[in-house]
Amino acid sequence: MIRTLTIAMLAAASLAGSVVPAAAKQQDRTWPADKLGKETSIPFIGTIGLYNFEADGDRGVWLQDQQRRWYYATVLGPCTDLPFAYRIGVDTRFNGTQLDRTGTLLVDRQHCPLTSLVASNGPPPKAKKAKKG
Repeated sequence: MIRTLTIAMLAAASLAGSVVPAAAKQQDRTWPADKLGKETSIPFIGTIGLYNFEADGDRGVWLQDQQRRWYYATVLGPCTDLPFAYRIGVDTRFNGTQLDRTGTLLVDRQHCPLTSLVASNGPPPKAKKAKKG
């Protein structure tokens, strides 16, 4: 009986956690127009990390902080593992817990120094594929 009750409670909890109203989901935050494209830093990345990222080939990456603001980081030279990365790390050793253009991305076993980190509206929307008919 206790085992059945525990399984039922776990099942109910997992269903309740997966049903989130669309209005309750946090939207991406956008930057004011005067901040876009300007050098900036991501505060507290060393302690709270990133929310999301999307590679832009092997020369750049969009990074999203925990407040859902987007940044665009340009790397020095090609970072060949970046387009295939499932996770990335950051090295902020010279700047405490914030990431700026002096930081380094850690992608698999590759160290990719940054040359720029600017405020961005995020990656462009992906093109929809045409259905073959």
